[in-house]
Amino acid sequence: MLLTEAVDILTSARQDLDLLARGLVVDSAEVAAAISKALPDSAELVVLQYLAKYNPIKEVKQAKLQKIMPTDDTNSEQQ
Repeated sequence: MLLTEAVDILTSARQDLDLLARGLVVDSAEVAAAISKALPDSAELVVLQYLAKYNPIKEVKQAKLQKIMPTDDTNSEQQ
């Protein structure tokens, strides 16, 4: 779903925002970028925070790096 669509749905809703945000899947990076640009105390910021709650940024890059280059802690103690 597009972030703009999700924001429109939530800002016009007359239901529980937390419940609605659970079912809206959006790009977490877009949400984070939009939060940084949103005005404080705006309706947009409120709904973006709900979307961020259910679409968190995942540390996928770090997990992939660990699979490629696992750290070996045994050598670090030999110094």
